[in-house]
Amino acid sequence: MNRLEPDATFDCLYVIKHLHSQREGIAQQEVHLFAYLSCLLWIYCERPVSDWGYHFVGTEHGAPYSPEIDVALRELLERGFLRRIHELVGLTKHAEQVLYDLTTHSINKERAECLEAACSSTAAFSVGMVSSALAKEPELSRARAVPSRRFLLERAAQTQLYDQFEALRKALQARGHDLRLPAVVWLTALYQLNKATPGDL
Repeated sequence: MNRLEPDATFDCLYVIKHLHSQREGIAQQEVHLFAYLSCLLWIYCERPVSDWGYHFVGTEHGAPYSPEIDVALRELLERGFLRRIHELVGLTKHAEQVLYDLTTHSINKERAECLEAACSSTAAFSVGMVSSALAKEPELSRARAVPSRRFLLERAAQTQLYDQFEALRKALQARGHDLRLPAVVWLTALYQLNKATPGDL
C-alpha cells in the first residue's frame, strides 16, 4: 500500500463527508473539484499555495485533477475508509470518527475553513453549476483551451488570482470574514461568464 498523504487524505474525507450528507454518494471527480475550490479559497486568504500540501493539473476537459487526491481515494477505498455506492463513494462509520478526530486538531483549522466554505457553496449552486463556474476560472479555462495536462496555480497564475481576490476582499471587507460569502460571490461571477458565452460550454 502507498503512504497516505495527510493533507490530501484529510481533504478527501472532509469533502466526501460534507457532500455525502446531502446525497446518496459522490463521484470521485467531485472530490478533485471541491479540493481545488478549497485551494483557491486558501489563496483568497493570502496564504501561500505551496502550503496547501499537494498540487493540481488541468485536464483537457478544463477540470482540476490532483494525483495526490487520486492516490488518497484509492488507498481509502482499499483500507475500508470509503465504501462504494454504485459508481459513487461514501464514508464508513470508522472514517467519520477518524475525520472528527482530525478536524479537532488545530493544525487543520484553517484548512477546514476553506473546505467548509467550498462545500457549503452547494447550498447556492448544484455541483454541476460549481463545475461550470470553475471551468471559467482563468487557470482551468487555459487548460481547456490548450488540450494537454499542465500544472495549475504556478507563479504567474497565482499573481493574477491574488489581484482578483484582493479586489474581492476590498468589496466584501465590511461583510465579515466568513469564507462562504466570497466563495458564492466569486462562483456567481464565473457562472455568469458561462451564461454570457453559451457556445463555450
